[in-house]
Amino acid sequence: MISTLLLTLIGIALLSVLVGAYQVSAKARYRDRARFVIKSFADQFLTQEAIDPASGNVFPLFTITVNTSSGNAMANGTGMVWTNSDGSQGSMSTDSQNAFFYVLLADSTNNGLAITAQVTRQVSYVYASSGSPTLVNQNATPGYMLEGDFTITYPYLNTTQTQTVTAIRAVP
Repeated sequence: MISTLLLTLIGIALLSVLVGAYQVSAKARYRDRARFVIKSFADQFLTQEAIDPASGNVFPLFTITVNTSSGNAMANGTGMVWTNSDGSQGSMSTDSQNAFFYVLLADSTNNGLAITAQVTRQVSYVYASSGSPTLVNQNATPGYMLEGDFTITYPYLNTTQTQTVTAIRAVP
């Protein structure tokens, strides 16, 4: 009877270690996927044309959106495009207060757990002299610098996970 009890306790301990290892592994997978998503948006920000050559207008990914009540740069999902692993397209939220861009980090084939992440981008001008972000237009004859902060937020194990990537580029 004592050996059965010991064997049961050892089995429970091993099972809890395996469950913990699986959770750590899954969290690392989701963090890697989330990092891939925001790095992809940052890469688009760095490599795509910022100004439409036909119209001279700035593409939506590069527009600076200002919160009218606070006067600060506003994080939103404007100009982002994403195809999820299941083939569906990422989508903008319908809530005008919080303009998030939604992407699928994990679909329902992952043990029935679908994780939808909220992605935002915040674009600002960059002072040429100090390198600090500003909302003051820095447009000059040779061009100007833009800073894009891309943030992804998603739930995992009853906590909110957040990652941010910053990209700085010259226009044009």
